[in-house]
Amino acid sequence: MARAASPAEIHWSGSRRDRQALAQRADWSGLTGLEQLWPVLAARHGDALALEAPHAATPEQLSYRQLQQRIEQAAAAFAGLGVGAGDVVALFAENGPRWLQADQGLMRAGAADAVRGSAAPVEELAYILEDSGACGLVVESAALLAKLNLSPEARARLRFVVLLEGDREGGEGPGSCLSWGELLERGAAALACGMPAPPPPAAGARLATILYTSGTTGQPKGVPLSHANLLHQLRHLGVAVAPKPGDRVVSVLPIWHSYERSAEYFLLACGCRQTYTTLKQLRADLQRVKPHYLISVPRLWEALLSGF
Repeated sequence: MARAASPAEIHWSGSRRDRQALAQRADWSGLTGLEQLWPVLAARHGDALALEAPHAATPEQLSYRQLQQRIEQAAAAFAGLGVGAGDVVALFAENGPRWLQADQGLMRAGAADAVRGSAAPVEELAYILEDSGACGLVVESAALLAKLNLSPEARARLRFVVLLEGDREGGEGPGSCLSWGELLERGAAALACGMPAPPPPAAGARLATILYTSGTTGQPKGVPLSHANLLHQLRHLGVAVAPKPGDRVVSVLPIWHSYERSAEYFLLACGCRQTYTTLKQLRADLQRVKPHYLISVPRLWEALLSGF
């Protein structure tokens, strides 16, 4: 994998107009890790709706306060499973509230995630699991876990497996499998006992995530991104748009693409309300939600214009 850029290597020389625009936006310059964003948003937006997933296997709505609580619960549970600074956990799932909670729970625990969608070929997922050196696995469902068909050696390297949807398959101990509900219950119990996840190291150069290429020309390539990389986007996308708290967003792109992921972090940092949809439900949700923002790509715009 390539080396993630350090804060000193991330330069930006915006125009005077750009800097004037940013002066009107929220100032995130004090953050050293993306996980520090959520307590601020919970305090600022409280019970305002942050996320809704009407088409998920388990439909959900979460306020900013609830989202922060879930992230803390997930982080405490991950820490209790031995996750900490320097660890990498594989996250194979599609976009949704639970993806975001797992992603930020891992960062809050000090770890990074290696991400890919659940529809990727299982050979690619198995390769990413090993190439990233993942110590744990968060996966969409028991069906995907079964398709992975992990060898006993691969399973032994994992401290845990967490299913975002459905029930767990096994017992306790190393490499045990937990449902998402069980993970949150562990986290809530830890918090009730005064055992939150320890604060991560305050360093922007800390690894945040590893994105993997599609593997169309060979094995997928891991691209590491630091917290400084992600925070740079959070701080500077405001030169282009100025979302307001409560603005409606429809999310349809894969979250393991850097474009969707950066946009999602940015729009939530602005206090927007995000609705997760699918290609099948997109047209109906555009009419129902009437979004202010839709993060898209040219091919999707063309499909919409052609009557898709």
